[in-house]
Amino acid sequence: MPSNIIFFIGLTIIFPLVDCVNGFLLSSHINLPIGIFYRAFYFLYLLVAIFSYGFPRKFYTFLTVQCLLGCFLIILFQNVVLQNPFSLLVSDLVTIIKFSLWLLIPYYIYQRREEFRNINYSDLFLFISLFLVLGLFIPYALDMGHYTYANSNAGYKGFFFATNDITIAFMIATIFTGRAVTLSIVNKRKWASLFLLLLYLGLLSSLLLISTKTGVVFGVIYTIALLIDFLFFEKKIQSIYRIFMVSLFTVSIACLIFVGKDFIIGAISGTYARITYFYHLYDGNLIRLLTSSRSEYLKLGFQSFWDSSNPFSIPWIGFGFEYRLIHFGGAGVGGLMEMDFFDTLFGLGLIGTLLVNSVIGYFLILSLRRKNLSTHTIALITILLYSFFAGHVLFSALCTTLLGLICGGIMLTHTRNDQLGRRRM
Repeated sequence: MPSNIIFFIGLTIIFPLVDCVNGFLLSSHINLPIGIFYRAFYFLYLLVAIFSYGFPRKFYTFLTVQCLLGCFLIILFQNVVLQNPFSLLVSDLVTIIKFSLWLLIPYYIYQRREEFRNINYSDLFLFISLFLVLGLFIPYALDMGHYTYANSNAGYKGFFFATNDITIAFMIATIFTGRAVTLSIVNKRKWASLFLLLLYLGLLSSLLLISTKTGVVFGVIYTIALLIDFLFFEKKIQSIYRIFMVSLFTVSIACLIFVGKDFIIGAISGTYARITYFYHLYDGNLIRLLTSSRSEYLKLGFQSFWDSSNPFSIPWIGFGFEYRLIHFGGAGVGGLMEMDFFDTLFGLGLIGTLLVNSVIGYFLILSLRRKNLSTHTIALITILLYSFFAGHVLFSALCTTLLGLICGGIMLTHTRNDQLGRRRM
């Protein structure tokens, strides 16, 4: 394997550890933003590596360059129209750099697809899953870290920054690890199956510990779907072995419940306390509860966006991100809708939204071309649905990395299928 591919893989899979250490330093009042340094270096490395390799004359190249260049130009034009100070421009450029990772990562992989076909690409997600679990449970075991709400045991997030970010990260990790458990059993890799099963249980426990409604419900539904697939649709597994593994999984769940009953009871009670807290906060309004007030955020957001006093170009280019934080702080958290489609619309306008959705649509179409849903397709649909309804994907450094890796896997699968198709002709 070429050294540049090894370097890219190593640089990529450590991001959960970097974010955890970064959170620990910030909590200790040590002003050393290693998260910013890491992402800046990662962004520059991807740019240099992509430019040094050259650009194939393909439609995908056109879409990627158009979206990247278009978003950067929109940010520059916004600052001229709104007459923002230089500090706001810098803040918006930092946001766009984080955003651009999901565009650069799959293009880097696309350029080097021949080299990436020689590795088990899904293993990257397993390493990330392991680092996510360690990053959450080590601080928890040491009685360190933070909860989402002060003076409450609801929503533990360790030293990670945002609860919503790590919720979708653990959900994606659960998808890939769950599939890896099934494949290891099919291939009769006993020790690998045991390790992956323990990792999967660790991910489920993490979702319970984080205690978000979406994360807990997803963990239950995906586990049930995984068991149904294992029992009735995996033809290569003998019946005796199938029954044995289901029994082992059931015993493992029972042992987990017995050994960690205090932890589970605490996590469930924390989740219940969190839901009842918001139920009373919203005066029993179920729509606000289920949407976490996003329905209210959208009303305020559209009022600000379509205000007749805005410059004519605002609907086309948006407000940017820091400008909204300062001027529309009441519309959601820091002016954010916490729904990525609308945050893109208000931040980058109609033009930016069209550019971003064209690339998302491209990957979605590629992923749905297969007759059977691949793990990457399920992960992409999951992260896009979460992005639309809960946000914290396109503009989160942690989640844009995951989205980029998912899109990279889809591109690898697509180019491999095209290559096989040409050989058969």
